[in-house]
Amino acid sequence: MMARIKVRRTNREELPGVALLRDAVAAETGSRVGGPQTLDLDMELDPTLAHLMGHDPDGFVSALNRDETVGFGAAHVRSRQWVLSELWVLSQHRGTGAGEALLDRLLLYGERSGAREYLAVVPDAGSIVALLVRHDFRSLTPVYELRISREKAEKLGTALSRLLPGQDVTQELLERRGQADLDRIDKLTRRLVREADHVFWLKTLGLNAWFIRQGSRIAGYGYGGRSQIGPIAGTTQEAALAALGFAFGAALERSLRQSLEVRIPAAFDAGVQALLDGGAVLEGVLSLYGRGSLPSFDRYVLGTVNLP
Repeated sequence: MMARIKVRRTNREELPGVALLRDAVAAETGSRVGGPQTLDLDMELDPTLAHLMGHDPDGFVSALNRDETVGFGAAHVRSRQWVLSELWVLSQHRGTGAGEALLDRLLLYGERSGAREYLAVVPDAGSIVALLVRHDFRSLTPVYELRISREKAEKLGTALSRLLPGQDVTQELLERRGQADLDRIDKLTRRLVREADHVFWLKTLGLNAWFIRQGSRIAGYGYGGRSQIGPIAGTTQEAALAALGFAFGAALERSLRQSLEVRIPAAFDAGVQALLDGGAVLEGVLSLYGRGSLPSFDRYVLGTVNLP
C-alpha cells in the first residue's frame, strides 16, 4: 500500500534535526553534502541552510508519513533563477512518492516566485536524475569534485595568480563598495544578482574575496577561506583562472588543511585541465541539470552544492 505522504513547510527550529538526517542519508549513500566541512563551535545550525531559510523560508519543505519526517527539500530563488538546494528521502521510504511530492512543492514555489530558469546540482543517481528529467530538466554539464594537496595547491595557485593582477577586496566589499562589479560579473556568468549571498560568504563564513583586473575592467572575483574554495566567476576564462589562483592563496592562508576541495563544471575546460595538470585528484562527479535559458558555466567554479 502506498504511503500517504504530506508535504509541509519546514520550521526553523527543525533545521538541526533535518541537517542530522540529511548527513545520515549522505553517509549511507556515499554522496557529499554541500555545507562547509568544518563549522565554528558556536554555530548551532548548518550556516548555509540557516542563510537560505532566512531568505527563502517558503522554499523549505518536509515530507511526512504520518508524524515521521521521511524527506526534506529546499530551493532558493535569486533574480528569476530557481536553484534546488536540497532533496533527499530516507532509504526505507523511497518509492513512496515522497521525492516527487517534495519536488512538485518546490517547483510550485519557484513558479509563484516568478522564476524562469531552474537549476539543480545532483549526484548521478538514477532516482533523482529520473525525477528531474520527468520535470523537463536537461543535462547541462558534469561537475567534477577535485581534491588537491596543500603543496600542489600552493604551486598551482601561484602560477594561476600570475595570469592577471588581483586585489584583496574583502574589506571593500564588507563596506558595500564594489557591489556593482559583483553584480555585473554575476549577470554575465550566472544571469542573476545575489547580494545577500555575497554578504553571507563575507560576513558569516568569513571568506576572503579577490577582484581580478583585465585591462581597465574588473573581470572576475574569487572567494577562498577556511571552509571552502569558491564561488569563482570571470567574464573570461583567463580571469576565472586567475581568480582560482588567488582563491587558493586565500584558503591556504586561512586554513591548515592538508588538502583543498574544488567543484568545477566540466564546461570550464581550461580550469579542469589546469587542476588536473597541477596534480588534483578526481574524487566524484555531480551533474548540473537545468530548465530554461541557462548559462554554460564555462567560467565558473561552485562554492558549495546547495548554494552554487
